[in-house]
Amino acid sequence: MISPLSHRFVQAKWGGFHLKDLFEIKSSIKRFDANKVTVFERGHHPYIIRSGSNNGQRGYLKENEKFLNEGNTISFGQDTATLFYQKEPYFTGDKIKVLKSTLQQFEQKEALFFISSLNKAFSNFSWGSSRFNVKTIGNQIFNLPVREDNQIDFDFINSFMRQLEIEFLEVLKNYLAASGAPDFCFTKEETLAIESLKTKKFKRLFTYYGEMVGYSIGQT
Repeated sequence: MISPLSHRFVQAKWGGFHLKDLFEIKSSIKRFDANKVTVFERGHHPYIIRSGSNNGQRGYLKENEKFLNEGNTISFGQDTATLFYQKEPYFTGDKIKVLKSTLQQFEQKEALFFISSLNKAFSNFSWGSSRFNVKTIGNQIFNLPVREDNQIDFDFINSFMRQLEIEFLEVLKNYLAASGAPDFCFTKEETLAIESLKTKKFKRLFTYYGEMVGYSIGQT
């Protein structure tokens, strides 16, 4: 996996983007205090907090749907710098910002790629940092592959992500086969866990590839 993907990564052209130029930074419609709500193990709408695991999801809430935040957005833990792609509408706890892309082409693959670079960009911030205000978040620079006209190269992103996903799932398939469970299907919780693992893996790959091309992706 490293050889073909690393070659493509090194050969790509990269450009820096301010987060505020690609995303609206929105406050949660309503913040739900974990100590004042009933959190269920199963339900229709996820409850997203500042946790760094399980895609930021603590469980599910049964609250008024008018307080749901939009799906196809990135949840940002404001004092933990935890970023997760949220495909479906969701409720949030305290200090969660909602990053809504202003790009026409933005779904799960693009989001996971962006998050990998954003994680690197925010890696030098300490937990609980007061610097995670809206202005600082918006001014953060992160790197993305670009075409010759310096526009985001979505073809590269999607091709890279497809190949990475294929090889990741192949490893998972081989592991399950070796453990005697070749036939399987994932629950919602397992799917969230896999997406979280994929994001962490992409973050490590971005760090590795960034060093290969002579810079740390996302550094200001």
